[in-house]
Amino acid sequence: MKKTEGKSFAGALKNDLLPTMLQMAVPLYIMRLKEKGGPDKDDMKKAQEWSDVLGERGDILLCGGGKKGECADMFNGTAHAVAVLSFCPGGVETFGQHWESKI
Repeated sequence: MKKTEGKSFAGALKNDLLPTMLQMAVPLYIMRLKEKGGPDKDDMKKAQEWSDVLGERGDILLCGGGKKGECADMFNGTAHAVAVLSFCPGGVETFGQHWESKI
């Protein structure tokens, strides 16, 4: 695997690119959720189910691979889940970022 500044590509993605991309995407999902009055039961269910998806296929998000578009789907699902969880009391922290939203 190619090394960049002492980190593997996957490490660089996890530590640099992914958090930066989430900083752009999560606020958009939060805005969409606020526009509809906050997360509903379906949003909460999807966020809860997403933990299983990440456990099974999270390597695709961190390392790439999979079928065409699968990494993008993993990213969007993760951004949506973080946005939903940001409405929980105390918010959510992931990849060194704290997200907390109110309706």
